[in-house]
Amino acid sequence: MTDDRGFTLVEMLVALSIFAAIAAMGVGLLRSSVDTQDAVQEKLKAMGGVNRLRAVMANDLAQAVQRPTRGPAGEAVPAFVGSASSFAFVHAGAGSLDGARPNVERVAYALVGGEWRRATQPMLDGTAMGTGDRLVADVAGLAVRYRDERGNWTESWSSEPGDRLPRAVEVRMTRRAREPLTMLFLTAPTMLPPPIVAAPAP
Repeated sequence: MTDDRGFTLVEMLVALSIFAAIAAMGVGLLRSSVDTQDAVQEKLKAMGGVNRLRAVMANDLAQAVQRPTRGPAGEAVPAFVGSASSFAFVHAGAGSLDGARPNVERVAYALVGGEWRRATQPMLDGTAMGTGDRLVADVAGLAVRYRDERGNWTESWSSEPGDRLPRAVEVRMTRRAREPLTMLFLTAPTMLPPPIVAAPAP
């Protein structure tokens, strides 16, 4: 004889309680997975931004040249000049394939209103530097140092005498709600004068 009484109320309540517990655990796991994925994406995005920043600055500084310029009023501008929060210099490799843009340009990096910006001056002589583009926002603090040929670090730089370039540039950046960032870049090697060879005796 078969038992067709079905489930009792207690059995139904127990089954529903188990189902609700499993569903809650599943929702929690799904939410945790989504949060983890969002955090990973945000981290990758931040890392990508830092890597692009490093690449742009490294490319500019690696092609720095000893080329002084003239300002809008005809004043002399050193080939490389820097302070604790900005620096500007002339670099090569900026020309376009069609030749519409010169191969060298003056570029400046500066902290302006909490933003680390890059500006360019394609025409080297007699023109002013543009306002530039934002590279990093929410910058709370910045410190730039320059290394000379003797290995000494200084918080300012001028190319005089002889349009000399720093051997390296260090940028320490403090960003709001993010880890501090320290970047070290090498500049193009300074061209040394050819050695003096004594003429052979007659």
